[in-house]
Amino acid sequence: LRARFIIDVEFLDLKICPLNGEQGISIWPIDGAMQHQATQTTLKCLSRMLGEGIHADVTINTADGTLKAHKAILSASSPVFQSMFQHNLKEKESSTIEIEDMTTESCMALLSYLYGSINQDDFWRHRLALLGAANKYDIVDLKDACEESLLEDINSGNVLERLQEAWLYGLDKLKKGCLMYLLDFGKIYDVREEMNDFFRQADRELVVEMFQEVLAVWKPV
Repeated sequence: LRARFIIDVEFLDLKICPLNGEQGISIWPIDGAMQHQATQTTLKCLSRMLGEGIHADVTINTADGTLKAHKAILSASSPVFQSMFQHNLKEKESSTIEIEDMTTESCMALLSYLYGSINQDDFWRHRLALLGAANKYDIVDLKDACEESLLEDINSGNVLERLQEAWLYGLDKLKKGCLMYLLDFGKIYDVREEMNDFFRQADRELVVEMFQEVLAVWKPV
């Protein structure tokens, strides 16, 4: 007769406990925990690189100051920056980028986004500047994020400015949201005084499109 033994083995959930007293992290890659930890560590490293200028190799001249950054990070984030450093342009030769249409504060918000360390307050504060930079340097994900954010708080005090920005940067969702706010919700009466200035300054095609939308809303049933 052959004997058969059954052995039950219980694996312990081994954890790595940080010295700062934070909650321990399992060594087993359950539910992507290790990937999450690796991502967080990488973001902390990138934040240090930006904040401390670790091996920074490019200078950015803004409207009111200078910042240090890294060509590799900029190139990986923007095809425009990548082109600057790949070809024999002045930015490659001098390791300097001129971004004189942004303040140091708004440009720092841009860099913080590219390095993965921007906070919500800074993003909201510099949304319009970030939108312009995202369009200029072809940073698609940032442009989309700015559009979604600008859609969230349309009101009578900013709707015409938002509509102009939507037209300027080709943001169809934002443009539709602004027109809906003005026409479908009847808020166009709240901005009567501002409309004259808007029509004088707005692009002719945008004005025509607005009138077409007005006619579509007000045409007899």
